Amino acid sequence: MRTLLPVSPRRLLTLALLPVAALVCASHASAQATFEKIAARQQINVGYREDSAPFSYASREKKPVGYSIDICEAVAARLATRLGQKNLRINFVPIAVDRVITFVKNGSVDMLCANTTDTAERRDQVAFSRPIYIDQVGVMVRKKDGIAKLDQLAGRQLVAIRSTTAVSAVETYGREKSLAWKVEGALNPDAALSQLQLGWAQGYARDRVQLAMQLADVKDADQYAILPDALSSEPIALAFRKDDAAMLELVNGVIADAGASGQAATWYDKWFVRPIPLGKANKALGIAMSPELKA
Repeated sequence: MRTLLPVSPRRLLTLALLPVAALVCASHASAQATFEKIAARQQINVGYREDSAPFSYASREKKPVGYSIDICEAVAARLATRLGQKNLRINFVPIAVDRVITFVKNGSVDMLCANTTDTAERRDQVAFSRPIYIDQVGVMVRKKDGIAKLDQLAGRQLVAIRSTTAVSAVETYGREKSLAWKVEGALNPDAALSQLQLGWAQGYARDRVQLAMQLADVKDADQYAILPDALSSEPIALAFRKDDAAMLELVNGVIADAGASGQAATWYDKWFVRPIPLGKANKALGIAMSPELKA
């Protein structure tokens, strides 16, 4: 029979803390992995959307451009300085709307530069920078349907793009206002707009800026209107892997410095006020910076 020797209280405490220490070390290692991986490959992988103008989209030359892209290029420049790699490459990775969070979470991209809404649910999976834009979820309608207010859509069919926060915004607003409307999920922006055009849906919910950009590219744009009421207000931010304090500090530092120097206002004016390339023409949104974003 083996004799069990007594274990001191200090020894018991040490043993009890080992799993906690292991988790802390693992978290620290994960946080450091981003910079280390970028340095090792001499390349930062940046995810973006090809259809989310003016935040990120493919130009006529099929190159990624937009407000979020400009900010992320500034982040990459500072990271190159931080790592001492003057020739750090930026590898832009186009991502479908329903895969953006997955690509960040599993490490396929180091940073997401699009029009991604910062929500509590998403924060369980990825980390977000300070806001780069404050948007609202609005609803587009056909003028011939005679709808001027959200409550006139009570009991009707609405459409929103799957995996976007517009779906939950429609459901929450409808439930709180007892509007009893239904929401259908569309695969992409073109499919959602098509449902509205065909009359299969009486309202198309999406971020206001995205609705305005999509409408600007429609031949019969004067046949549609974006209702003045908003379903929700949402902060748009850059996303990257969770528990990465170094990345968070660097990205937020770039955004803060851009705001202080006036560079952020220049970026905003370039993409939201002045004409930008969209399709075969240059079109202007003419959206002034909101007090919330200035703050």
